[in-house]
Amino acid sequence: MNSKDLIVKKITFPEIKNYWIEVDHFKEPNKKVIEVITSLGHLKNTLEQPRRQSYGLFLRERLIGVTKLVEWENEFVRYRTLNIRKEFRGSDLGWSLLMEAYSDGWQQRNLFGWVRRSHYDWSRSKGFVELDGIWNEDHIAMVLKKENIIKK
Repeated sequence: MNSKDLIVKKITFPEIKNYWIEVDHFKEPNKKVIEVITSLGHLKNTLEQPRRQSYGLFLRERLIGVTKLVEWENEFVRYRTLNIRKEFRGSDLGWSLLMEAYSDGWQQRNLFGWVRRSHYDWSRSKGFVELDGIWNEDHIAMVLKKENIIKK
């Protein structure tokens, strides 16, 4: 795979939602998928109309990965998901996608993720630290300060 064949583009919410359903991202076949999530465990986002944007990673014309950034409380931007199709994992494409999306005008905010236990070690390897140490249904809030973001 040649990196010149990869491109990150803004995509619509219906496009990211269809991708999530196609790859079974949430592992719940009947999950109701809404555009803006206002609570994650004990954490709340009270912004009425948070800025948000979905991004797709394309290999030539094929959508192979997605993320969504959403403005969150207290100078944070949340990455809602970071999903790369299984056959393309292992080359750190998720991190490349996230950094490309983050560089699209979000750099004034700290990066926040609601991280699954299975992705905890990956988050730590990228410099994320626990926000408050509280696990909720196999997820934990992780933060990466904007000044610690290094494009790897």
